[in-house]
Amino acid sequence: MSQLAIVETWTPEQIQLIRDTVAKGATPDELKLFLYRCKNMGLDPLKPGQIYFIKYGTSAGTIVVGIEGFRSKAVRTGKLTGIQRGVIRDEKGKCIGAWAEVYRADWTKPAREEVSLSEYVADKPIWRKMPEAMIKKCAEAAALRMAFPDDLGGIYAPEEMDQAENLPRIAPEQPSAIDGDPNYTEGYRIPFGKYAKRAIEEIDIKALRDYVDYIEKKAEKDGKPLTGQVLEFVERASDYLAALEEMPLDQVAVNK
Repeated sequence: MSQLAIVETWTPEQIQLIRDTVAKGATPDELKLFLYRCKNMGLDPLKPGQIYFIKYGTSAGTIVVGIEGFRSKAVRTGKLTGIQRGVIRDEKGKCIGAWAEVYRADWTKPAREEVSLSEYVADKPIWRKMPEAMIKKCAEAAALRMAFPDDLGGIYAPEEMDQAENLPRIAPEQPSAIDGDPNYTEGYRIPFGKYAKRAIEEIDIKALRDYVDYIEKKAEKDGKPLTGQVLEFVERASDYLAALEEMPLDQVAVNK
């Protein structure tokens, strides 16, 4: 594995930041592998919600990808045609699990996965508050992994890693947007303007597209380049909109 191939994407300062925060506790070889996977998957470890390195105790570290990273990677294959998912309930209407189906253009039937809520008993506030949202993410990640094994094989979402109970985490908790939940504030929030403090996923798709167009046209008219928080928002929103345009929105339940 070429050291140059690994580090050419990041500056030494960025690599040190990744080592001290996102990949805290990683051995030199684990760090190299993590950066290699980040580069090959086109995911940025310094952006919340994309890709993380998690290490439990003295065990080997694990690379996990946020659900946004799963979707982005699947879209880039050019074969994803839709995603459906939902909750499995018992006869009393209580959530006991979730299912997800991932459709490929070259398959006649979707990849389908069902997961049981009882397998994910991590005693964490977000699971107690939003068990249905969390278990649906686990099902979706499993179905995406089944549909795209060459791209996502061996990769797990943070929610799936919550199966491991009572193990000390060396890596810090990483924020991820939980399906646009307006009460979840650890993920990225628009820092300015008419949609301040709201997640990108909460905004109507047409309204979000119009807002990005307005910002870009105003910057062009004023002759000023986009910088700082404004530039970050435009990039995040543009990536999100581009991913949505690659698949039928009527089949992407998470965006309804």
